[in-house]
Amino acid sequence: MNRIGSIARGIAGAALVIAYEAGAHHVVGAPGLAGLGLALVLAPAALLALGTALSSPRRVLLLPLLAAAAVALWVSRGVLVRHYEWGLFLEHALVNGALGWVFGRTLARGREPLCSRFAAMVHGRPLAPEVAAYTRRITAAWTSFFVVVVAVSALLFATASLDTWSTFANYLTLPLAVLMFVGEHACRRIALPHVRRSSIVESFRAYRRSMRTGPVPSR
Repeated sequence: MNRIGSIARGIAGAALVIAYEAGAHHVVGAPGLAGLGLALVLAPAALLALGTALSSPRRVLLLPLLAAAAVALWVSRGVLVRHYEWGLFLEHALVNGALGWVFGRTLARGREPLCSRFAAMVHGRPLAPEVAAYTRRITAAWTSFFVVVVAVSALLFATASLDTWSTFANYLTLPLAVLMFVGEHACRRIALPHVRRSSIVESFRAYRRSMRTGPVPSR
């Protein structure tokens, strides 16, 4: 039952992300929907901030601050609606930039590369030297992937039409990440032919566990 529930939550989460990105792209291409565009920009951050404030021991302080921020946003809604596309761009850039930071910071001296940690969760410790070297390279590859996504997004936003940028941001970024994930899984079979092959599902579960527990120093 737990497995079925986890699968159902994963499907529901994926459907929500796809619906959000489709809605964001529709808003960009349709006239008269700037208000909805601003709502799409603010809703994820507002829900995250509210959830964090409610679960914080300092919620007595944080909730009034959120209320004040909501009032400030309402007062300045006219300007924000006229420039809602900047919010969509910043949201896309910040999310992918944050993911790049999550991977990239684990490449620093004294830290365990994130993909090495995934491998240790699947195969156990200690990692064989060739596995440790490979997973370090893959961590660097994921870091580069997210850096490139942010760079392309910024370039398209600055030089191309808003519709072109939105197509990349809302319709191509996620499939490219999935393609990267599947491609890495295939490359692993060639680079590490003698290592037990973990399934994509095992790798994804290791990723989720790692995100819950946070990075650890290298040993």
